[in-house]
Amino acid sequence: MKLFEAIEKIGDIDERAMEKTRKQWLSIAKPLFSLGKLEDIITKISGIKGDSLYSIERKALIVMCADNGVVEEGVTQTGQEVTAVVTENFSRGLTSACIMSKTAGVDVVPVDIGVAVDVKGVTDKRIKVAYGTNNIAKGAAMTRGQAVSAIEVGINKVIELRDKGYDIIATGEMGIGNTTTSSAIMSCLFDLQAEEVTGRGAGLTKEGLRKKIGVVKKAIDINKPDKNDSIDVISKIGGFDIAGLAGVFIGGGACRIPIVIDGFISAISAV
Repeated sequence: MKLFEAIEKIGDIDERAMEKTRKQWLSIAKPLFSLGKLEDIITKISGIKGDSLYSIERKALIVMCADNGVVEEGVTQTGQEVTAVVTENFSRGLTSACIMSKTAGVDVVPVDIGVAVDVKGVTDKRIKVAYGTNNIAKGAAMTRGQAVSAIEVGINKVIELRDKGYDIIATGEMGIGNTTTSSAIMSCLFDLQAEEVTGRGAGLTKEGLRKKIGVVKKAIDINKPDKNDSIDVISKIGGFDIAGLAGVFIGGGACRIPIVIDGFISAISAV
């Protein structure tokens, strides 16, 4: 499915289904609203699905994996090669996320959307957009066309899982350097200073953080992304992993599948 076709399919949340769910909660023999946020989440999902009676038995975690050219600026604690290693470990069930997912009955679906090398057991060249992005400190991360293609990978992955009977999808990513791209996007979209939105990532030193903040500022200054054009922002200072996850959220809207936001990069993708 193409991007704008998916956007056209996104409807409003079903208020009638949510109201029916609220009434069902009130009919249960327990103290009113005693399950707190759980009740709110269940009600919200009914609005997304358009039905107060639904299942969330089949669960998946989509992990978008991609490399980021900005790593060459020294903004990470580890080298770019780690992206491919961890991506392969996803396919073998050897990551911490895989272990937690197994315990929770969640199927892990790693997607090589832009890793710098092909990854055994994961890479599908029909959907791989490119072998990593360009360095955002020197120019645009990708072309606008590549950004759209990456978003559409995410949309179609949700459609694929929906057709297989999955009821709910969580979001994950693997890409050394992607806290830098996420910080750049947040700084741009919310008109915030780089210092306010940039952290140590996987454990940078004080000097490493200073360098990372400088790179975020430089990337925005050089590329001048238009905050009113999300595709422009992703293509200039984002990453394939972020674009793919943005597509997952759009696909969830088009398919009425609830998508779970988890962490900084996932939240930026949703924005």
